[in-house]
Amino acid sequence: MLATLSREVALRELDIEHRAVRDLMNTLTDEEKTRPDTIRYGLYPDQKLSFKDLLAHLITYEAFSIEAVDAWKRGEKHFAIDAMQSESGGRKIHYAGIEDRRGQTLTETLDEWEQTQYALMAMIRKLGDDDWKQAAPFATDAPLDLGGVLEIILVAPPRPPYRHLPVHIPNSEAYIRALRAR
Repeated sequence: MLATLSREVALRELDIEHRAVRDLMNTLTDEEKTRPDTIRYGLYPDQKLSFKDLLAHLITYEAFSIEAVDAWKRGEKHFAIDAMQSESGGRKIHYAGIEDRRGQTLTETLDEWEQTQYALMAMIRKLGDDDWKQAAPFATDAPLDLGGVLEIILVAPPRPPYRHLPVHIPNSEAYIRALRAR
């Protein structure tokens, strides 16, 4: 896949995403962040996730994006590129990212989210436009550039470009009202 959006658009949309997540983090109480079964959208039927679990989920895709760029620079293909292009692989990533962080405290998850989003933004800022459009340094069946890799991992349908939160919390104000009505 070749990038459909520029690096500047990716940065702008990720900034909007991160501000929306941070606004929720700053608004919710610790109890609201950890209350189970509050996320209603974009999940598999057996999932009953809290906002903390959702953060773990969001961290996963951003962390894999960072790893994928590091692998790319070494001439290697990160496993998430293929995994995200298959239903079973995408599902494994979806579940594993949450389970891998299940034992974290709320503070640990919040801190990891802050560190990961900061590292992702810094990494994309350091890339030049030539880097963004660089062809894969490994064999591929279809054209692939670095921006396309980030879109595969961060923008998998049905997500809007570089905006993952709205898939799970389409309306932050309605989410907060629902939490506080319980």
